[in-house]
Formats: sequence, C-alpha cells, structure tokens
Amino acid sequence: MLAAVILTLQGCASNDVAGSTSETENMLGVRALRVDSLLGSWDYPTEAGTVATIRLDSSNFDFRRSTASGQDVSVERTDGVALPFEIVVWDSSSARGRLHVRFSWDLGVWNDSIVLRWGLPAMARTKPKAVWEGIPDFQRLSINSVLVDDFERGSLRSLLPDSGSWYCRPGDSGAVVAPSLVNAGNGRSGTALHMAYTAKVFALIGLNLGGHRCFRSLDSLVFWARGAGKLYPAFDNLDPQTGGKAWTHVQLDSSKWTRICIRPQDLDAANGIAGNVGWLSVRDRVTNLTFLVSGGHDLYLDDIRLYGMDPGDFK
Repeated sequence: MLAAVILTLQGCASNDVAGSTSETENMLGVRALRVDSLLGSWDYPTEAGTVATIRLDSSNFDFRRSTASGQDVSVERTDGVALPFEIVVWDSSSARGRLHVRFSWDLGVWNDSIVLRWGLPAMARTKPKAVWEGIPDFQRLSINSVLVDDFERGSLRSLLPDSGSWYCRPGDSGAVVAPSLVNAGNGRSGTALHMAYTAKVFALIGLNLGGHRCFRSLDSLVFWARGAGKLYPAFDNLDPQTGGKAWTHVQLDSSKWTRICIRPQDLDAANGIAGNVGWLSVRDRVTNLTFLVSGGHDLYLDDIRLYGMDPGDFK
C-alpha cells in the first residue's frame, strides 16, 4: 500500500550496514541509503514513480547537527541530481522529522541509492508540488493514507499492522453488547461495525493500536457513522503514568449515514475534562483510537481511514 522508507541510521563518522541498507556518514553530513532495502512491496515504483516516506527521530538522526527548520537538508541521487521532497514534520526540539521524497521508477528497478545531506547553507530545497506531480489519485491515496478498517473481511481484527481487534465498554453503570459486523443498511452497501448500548453517561468502542504510535503527520481522521446522540472521536494515550486523550464531539443522525472528518485543529483545547490533555500532549504517543457515544442506543461505524499516515507508522 503506502510508502514507508524507514531509515535505521547508527553511529557517526562510520560506514555501517544495517540489514541490507548501507549507511555512510562523514563530517560533511552525508548518508547513502540503498533504495531496494528501503522500499516495501506496497510502494514499489510504477511508471509514474512513487513517493517514499523518510522518518527521522533521535534513534536515527542527530538533530543537533541540523538547523531548526531543516532547510539545510537535501535529498539526491548518487550522481548529484536533486530529488523532489517535502518536509512534512520537522521538530528539532523533540527530535522528530518526516520527509516525502519522489522516487522515479528506475531507482527501484536498478537498485540504486539515494543520498541524504545536511549541514548545507540554509535555503528552501523542498519542492512539494513536484513530489506529487503525475502521481494518480488512487496511488496517492495508498501512499498518503491508511485504511484502519472497512469491516468487509468478516473479522473484528483491524486492517492495521500489529493492532488488535475492536472492543467495547460501558462508561458507567450501563451495558454494551459485544461489537458485531452487520449489514450497513440505510442506503449504504456492505458491512459495518455495530455496538448496542445503554448508558447514563457514555459507552465506547475502541481499537488498541499495538503500542505508542506517533501521529505527528496526521492530516485527518475520516469515517462514516450513524446513530443517535453525540459521538466523541478520541485519540487516547492509555499509559497510566503519562496518559490522556484529545477529542471532540459531533452530532449523529440515526436516519442516515454521515461522513465525518476530524482534523487535529478540530480537537478540543486541553481542559482536563475526562482526561482531555489536548492534541499536543498525545500526538507522539497514541495507543488507542476510541469512539465514545452518548444519548442513544446504537452506534454504526464504517470505512475508517487516517490521512497523512501509512502502514509503516503502525509497525
């Protein structure tokens, strides 16, 4: 599906091999990375090429040797030809970076390498428009989003790598019926996820993401929902020491399906209510995706997708 170029950069002033990835670093700030060891089977270049995701953090990149904006970074072929790339995330204070880099089809075919350079004179080297130019919409969807679940496989286990199955819980003295897969109905074809509940305050249905996941690059959470009352989509960190959530609420309609789009800027400001610590406090360590609901008896969910992320963010 999506591009997931994961760099495992180790050591300084060395020429190391991690798996089949050759990494070269010297005082000029250069690393050569083998393309064939970086691309996954889901993002192999087509005739239009592909867009790869390079993830950087304190384990694989020394942000102290780069600028605060990342404008000293370039990505090139080994012959020195610059590759179009865009900086999606660059936060030197928390040592997190994410780049989208355009790969032509021949890079994958001929097992070429790319070169990551830094410490160059600060200037804008990114070319966001060129990164995506000519990439078909269907390919862009697979590269820059991840389908959490469409509930069409007859299983409550999600489509995310290393995640678990959908679960539900009452939030008070009420009760919930175990989540089930049902005909979507009401003008929508296929299968949907359903939870029946009674609750004075709320009930919830959620998914464990299989660890602490970084959502820095999230553009939006998009899904379809039907039911009565209010729905509270939430990004949870259930760590008992540092946990909390970021959430917002939308009104449901029991008579029809509604497409709902939640962006980070749509989430409520931190206020401490029900553990709401705000987006900035949870975005780097999200453990669960949760949908809380109140004021009704049934909740239906379908086609849940995260834009701005890819399967590599869940491995």
